[in-house]
Amino acid sequence: MKEKKTVYYTDALTDDFAGTKITRKPLPENFRYAHKDIFSRFFSWLLYWVVAIPVLFLPVKLIYGIKVKGRKNLRMIRHKGCFFYTNHTQIVDAMLIQLFVAGPRRTYIVADQDATSIPGIRYLVQLLGCVPVPETPKQHKDFVECLKYRIKQRRGISIFPEAHIWPYCTRIRPYTDASFVYPAELGSPVVPVCTTYRKHRLFKNRPPKMTVHVGKPIYPDADLSLPERKKALRNRVYDFMIDMACEDENVEYIRYIKRRDEEISATKGESR
Repeated sequence: MKEKKTVYYTDALTDDFAGTKITRKPLPENFRYAHKDIFSRFFSWLLYWVVAIPVLFLPVKLIYGIKVKGRKNLRMIRHKGCFFYTNHTQIVDAMLIQLFVAGPRRTYIVADQDATSIPGIRYLVQLLGCVPVPETPKQHKDFVECLKYRIKQRRGISIFPEAHIWPYCTRIRPYTDASFVYPAELGSPVVPVCTTYRKHRLFKNRPPKMTVHVGKPIYPDADLSLPERKKALRNRVYDFMIDMACEDENVEYIRYIKRRDEEISATKGESR
């Protein structure tokens, strides 16, 4: 059996191991979050349904051995906009909901601005469904309006509350309830999703295959205050992820270990 790779982290809330090394470029103040003109809408539909979905479906499924459990839970919200919340363990996570879970409901992805920082393709990734996280008050207002617009269109919105990619991580990292304010305000259903890993049956030293678990839709409790609603949504989604991550099938391929305080202090001293 191949020895597990060990990765040391300092802060579970902020450390990122995506390894993309993209130079982040801030969005312009007047960044347009929703392109509603006829040309953009048609080109977006063409790219999404005719190019991206058919071209990526089979390669991603075969490479990662995708298996989906619980997709039937989406039947009860077939004609409603919803929010998908999932853990973040691969770069391809952005495509998992679109390719294997949400269809035929189109889904948009709330992503870090790295996704829109690659020269020449900012408009393209937007048409494919990327909704970059805002930074300024003006951008935040337009961002929220965009989410409302997509939900009114009965679309899906994918959000990764862990925020950062930890490849093949088999545990659920802590996250806040900040991103749950959107369904809490809109009264939209939330679908908890969790990716786990199962052993490769034929080649034991190969990376494990992915299993995507889809939970039952969760509605915000209208009797609670807004802070209580988003906290309750966060806790129920987190509990679902924890339950799925604790399954025996979820095998560890990369071991994540927190650095000791003295190691962190030594590292900071060396960097001065």
